[in-house]
Amino acid sequence: MTITSEYIHKAAKSLLDRCKTREPFKIARELGINVWWRNDFVKLKGMYKVIERNRFIFVNSKLDEYERRLIIAHELGHDALHREIAKNGAMQELAFYDMKSRPEYEANVFAADILLDDDEVIELAEGGYDERQIASWLCVDINLLMIKMNEMNKRGYKFNISHTPRGNFLS
Repeated sequence: MTITSEYIHKAAKSLLDRCKTREPFKIARELGINVWWRNDFVKLKGMYKVIERNRFIFVNSKLDEYERRLIIAHELGHDALHREIAKNGAMQELAFYDMKSRPEYEANVFAADILLDDDEVIELAEGGYDERQIASWLCVDINLLMIKMNEMNKRGYKFNISHTPRGNFLS
C-alpha cells in the first residue's frame, strides 16, 4: 500500500478524535504503547520497536520537553504507519527527520498533524504572523511547521512559504 498525504492526515485525525488530546505521551498511553525514558542514549533521540507484540517508544531523557513531545509524536507516526517495518527491527532516529527517507518523512507529517491544529495555524497566518513567530507561538521547530504548511497546501490551502524545511533539523 502506498501511503499518501491524505492517508496520513486521516490517520492522525482519527487518532486525535479517538484520544481527544494532542499530547503525544497521553496518546501513547491511551494506545497501550510503552514509553521508556533512556539516559544511556548518546546521539539517539528516540526509537520505536515492537517486541513480542508489545509496542515501545524509547526516548532520550536528556531532551527538553518540546523535543520529547516531538519525538513521541514522530514515533507515534511510525506506530500508525510503519508497524510492520518495526516488527523486523527498531526504527532508530539517529539522523532524525531525514527527509530523504520516505518512512521518516511520513512520520514527520504525522507528527505535524498531531502537534499542530490546522485552525490555529490558519488563524496565526491570517493574523499576519510570520513562520518563525507562528512556530514560536505554537512551541514547535520551524521545520515541523513548514512540513505542516506544505501538507496543508496539498489540501488546498494557500500559504506562501518562504522557508524550506531542513531534512535533519533534529539531528
